[in-house]
Order: sequence, then C-alpha cells, then structure tokens
Amino acid sequence: MEHGDIRIEIAPENGAALLSLQSLHAGHWRDWLVDSALASSISTPPCFPLMPFANRIADGRLKSSPEVLPANRPDVSVHPIHGYAWQKPWSVDRQEVDSVELSYDGGDDSWPWRYRASLSFMLAPKELRILMKLKHLGAGLMPAGFGLHPAFPTDGLLAVKATTKAFLPVDDRCLPIAYMAGATECTELAKGHLPKPGIDSDFDGWQNSLRMEWRDRSLLLSSEPVFTALHVFRPKDKPLLCLEPVSHVTGAMAVDSLPEIPVPQMLGTNEALEGKLVFQLIDH
Repeated sequence: MEHGDIRIEIAPENGAALLSLQSLHAGHWRDWLVDSALASSISTPPCFPLMPFANRIADGRLKSSPEVLPANRPDVSVHPIHGYAWQKPWSVDRQEVDSVELSYDGGDDSWPWRYRASLSFMLAPKELRILMKLKHLGAGLMPAGFGLHPAFPTDGLLAVKATTKAFLPVDDRCLPIAYMAGATECTELAKGHLPKPGIDSDFDGWQNSLRMEWRDRSLLLSSEPVFTALHVFRPKDKPLLCLEPVSHVTGAMAVDSLPEIPVPQMLGTNEALEGKLVFQLIDH
C-alpha cells in the first residue's frame, strides 16, 4: 500500500506480517524496519503481531487452564512464544486507498479458547497507525494479551529513550527472575542509552512513548495505555533491535511466575481487548 509519502508491505498469508515500512525522503524511499533477510536470521518477519499472548509462557503451563501448550517454535524456545496468530494466514476484510483491515479466527491452533484477532493499518503523512483487537468468542474467561514485534536497524542508531518503572532480568531460559522497580536499566533507558547487546527482557510500567534517534532521522512510537510494558530484544551478533509494546510482561499468564508480575486482563464472552499504536517518521 502506498499513500502520499508513506508505503507499507503486508503479508496476510504470513501471519499479517508487516514486511516493510518506508517513507519518501529527497526522492528516495527510506526503510525504517530491517529487511526480511536480516529478520529471518532471528526466525521472524520484520514486524508481526503477538496474539493472543505476548512473548513466552513458561513450559506452556497456564494459570487459567489445565491444558499444557506445546512449544510452537521448538527451534527457538522450549516455551510457547509470541502467540499463535503470527503463524497463521489472515483474511483481508476491507481495503481502502489508505487503510486495510485483517482478521484471524483462532480455533485451529493450540490456544484453549476461541478468539478473533483483528488488525487495522492506517496511513497518514509520515505516519502509520495500527489498531489491534483481540475478542473472546468462547465461554468462560480467557486471559488476553497482545503486542507488536518490530525489528529496527541499529546501523547509525544513536539513542533510544523511553520511561519505564521496572526491569525484569531473565535466566538462561529467557524467563524473569526478578522484578526490579527503579532499576539501573530503567534509568539508562530514560536517558536515551542504547539497550546493551544480549538483552531479552521486559520493562514494566512503560509510559507509552519511545523515541529512536539515528544520525539522519528519528522515529516516535506511541501507544494507548493498554500497552503497559515494553519488551526489548537485541541479539549480540545481529545489527537489529526489537522494541515490542505489549499488554503484559513475560510470565503474566504462566503458573510459574513472580508474585510482583501484574496479572493479564481476563475477557468474558464477546469482550475485547484493543489498543492503537502510532509510528511517526521524522526526517532530519
């Protein structure tokens, strides 16, 4: 889709992945996400939705169900990771010149509840808006979570600035081992220091805005308050950084979790969790 000075490429058949986000600058299209080849080196698309949960559930053992979820990426993690909707084909429900709506009905995946995942992409001058919605279609109560997993290039990246309240360090299984309010990592992120290579952790109490500064441009990523946390992933050996707004931290849905971790939202029949994210693209 192309509208004015912004264009995107979406793959509905590939989990509604956002394959590229570009803006027009001085007659040339500028990339804001990593390319698909670099993204595939960490076994993901450049940007994709996390639904109906975000990040890992320890050993697939849920607080809200006796069922044990299988690992959906055993080559990457022994735990279920990133939800299930990103591994399924989505339907295109509506498309206009500056927007598109997609959906996926869960029920043929391993999640114990029936749900509908919806995404709307809306283009404006130098701006991409994404509306995420997760609706519970079954009986009883369903733990609900979502997020977005964009990967940005680190070449020329000078600063990343965001305000958060707590940092959750992880063990060698990438599971939180402490809930550290006011941690040094929070202070460094608030000052704009780049996350260190090797980080794969949550920052809870995200204040719904972050700014990235490259030598020649800036990106402002903001969200509605439903995105309460920010997961940060920077591989040691790849020139990329994932900054993932999420509605809950890792462990929120798992039996084995820290007592300080906030519980996820629970949805009754036909209730929904929804929230908007905005990418503002700023040329220097």
